[in-house]
Amino acid sequence: MAIGNDFLTNLRKAQVVKKTITRSVGDLIRDFQTTKIVIPSYQRTFVWSNDKQCRFIESIFLQIPIPAIFLLEKIKDDENDNTGRVIFEVIDGVQRITTIANFVNGLLKLANLETLTDLNQAKFSQLPSSISDLFMEREIDTIIIQSGTDPEIQFEVFGRLNQGSVSLNPQELRNCMFHGIFNDFLIGCSGNTTYRELLEPFSKFKTPKEGTADKNRMFDVELVLRFFCVYELFDSESNKYPEIRAETLNGYMRDKNSDKFRSLEDLEEIFKKVIEMIKIVYSGNQFRNFLRKKDQISFVNTLSQSVFEVQMLGFVDYDISQLRGKTEIIYETFLDMSSYDLIFSDAMSKATGSKINERVIIWKNRLKDVLENSEKYYAKLDLKKRLFQSNPTCQATGSIIESLDQADVLDGKLYYRCSLQENDVIKSDKIIGSRATKKTPVRFYLDGSVYEAKDVPTVVDEILDIVRDRITGSDFDIQRLSSLEFIDTHQELSKKCTKPNKTFKSTKLERQGSGVLYFDASGGRNEVLSQLREIARLFEFMKDFRIED
Repeated sequence: MAIGNDFLTNLRKAQVVKKTITRSVGDLIRDFQTTKIVIPSYQRTFVWSNDKQCRFIESIFLQIPIPAIFLLEKIKDDENDNTGRVIFEVIDGVQRITTIANFVNGLLKLANLETLTDLNQAKFSQLPSSISDLFMEREIDTIIIQSGTDPEIQFEVFGRLNQGSVSLNPQELRNCMFHGIFNDFLIGCSGNTTYRELLEPFSKFKTPKEGTADKNRMFDVELVLRFFCVYELFDSESNKYPEIRAETLNGYMRDKNSDKFRSLEDLEEIFKKVIEMIKIVYSGNQFRNFLRKKDQISFVNTLSQSVFEVQMLGFVDYDISQLRGKTEIIYETFLDMSSYDLIFSDAMSKATGSKINERVIIWKNRLKDVLENSEKYYAKLDLKKRLFQSNPTCQATGSIIESLDQADVLDGKLYYRCSLQENDVIKSDKIIGSRATKKTPVRFYLDGSVYEAKDVPTVVDEILDIVRDRITGSDFDIQRLSSLEFIDTHQELSKKCTKPNKTFKSTKLERQGSGVLYFDASGGRNEVLSQLREIARLFEFMKDFRIED
C-alpha cells in the first residue's frame, strides 16, 4: 500500500506531546501534598488491598522496576493569578501514588513482606532516618502528557492506558478531558429526582455488590450528554440529527461554551420538562423496547438507548399542556409503531448512532399526527378497551390475550398483536399471511423524511423524478443508470422483457446516441422494489434510501 506524502504531516498532528521525567519518591509526594499533582474526582476509587500496598512499598525499597506514572498537564484558572496555575492530573498510577502517600502519612503499616521481613509491622515514622531517606530518594519514572496534545489524542491515550480491571469508561474519560462547568451541569442533571425515578427500574443503575466492578459508571450522565448533544446539533436545514460517535460527544463537550449553543439554564428547563412528560406518558415502561419475537410481544427489561433518544427527543418541541388528555393514545401509538412499522422497528434495533435520524424523524412525524388528529386514535383505543374487557380472546388464534398492551383491533375485532401486520390507524388492514401486491401502498425513507406512495407504480415515478432532478443530466450518471439490466431504450427493453404485461416507465433522461431511457417495471412488487434499491446504490445522495417491504 502506497503511503501518501501527507503521512508525516498528519502523524505529527496526531502524535502525543509528552516528556518523561525520573522523579524521586520525595519530590512526587511533596507535589502531591501541595496539590500540584492531583487525583481528579473521576479517579478517586482506591481498590488495592493492604497486602498489595505493602508489596508495592517493598518493590520500591528493592528498586524493582515498576510501571511509569502518567500525568496530564492542565492549566487551572486561578482567581488570583490571570496566568493560571499548572497542575498535573494522575491519569494512570492512582493506586501507586496513593499507596506511597498512605505509607508516608502513616496510614499504612507494612506487613507480610517476604524479602524485607525486618520492616514488617513498621510505619514510615518509625523507620530510622537513614532508611526513610533512602525510601524518599528512590526514583520513579513519570510520563507527562503535555497540554498541547490534541484533545482527541488525549482521549485515545486515556483509553489505551485504562485497560485494567478498574479501567475508565468513555464518560469517565470525558470527565478527565472536559471537566468543568458543563460537566458539573451534566452530573447535576443526572441527579434530578424524576430522572433517578425513571432510571430506578433498570439493573444497570443499581449499586453493584461489594467487590464487583461497576461497568456502568456514569452511564446515567452519558445519557444526559447524548440527549443534549443530539438536540443541539440537529441541522434544521437538512432535517438531520448527527450520528452519535465518541468524537461527536467529545467535540460537543469541548465546544459547549460556544455562543452557538443554548444556555445551561435553557437546557435544564428542557430536560426537566421532557423527563416529566416521559414519566406521565410511559408510566414505568419508559426507555424500553416493545419487541415482537415469534409469537410473543412485550416490553423488554433492559434500557434501550435508541428508545431513550426517541422518547426524549420526541417531546422537546411540546409543552406538558399539549399532552393533557392524550397520554394514553401517545403510549398506544408507540406500541403500534413498535409492532407494525418495519422501518421504525428496524431503526430502533440497529446501532444507536447510525439510525438515530431515521427513528427520531419517524416517531416525531407520528407524534405530530397523534396530537393533531387525536380523534381516530381515541376511537381505536376506546374500541380496544371495550372489546378486551368484554372478551379478551384473539379472533385469529382463539387464545386468551393476557394484557391490554398485547391486544389490538382490526375491522372491529380483537386480536393478539402478534397475529397482525398492521392496524386501522398505522396503515392498511392486514392479518399475517396476507400478501402485498403492486397495488399495496409503499412507504420509503429518504433525506430524513418518510414518504407514502399509494402503490408500486407511484413510488417508481417518484424515485425516477428524484434521480432525474439530482443528477441534472450528467452523462456519467446516465451511463451508469443505463448499465442496469432493467434500464434501456423502449425498443431494447421490449426485446429483452419476457413478462406478459410489459410496463415501461420513462426516466425522461436521454442517453447520447440512443434516445430516452425507460425503467422496466413489469416484474412483481418485490422485483421492482429491488430494482429501485439497485438504483439507489449508484448515488451518494440516496445512501439513506430505504423501502418498507
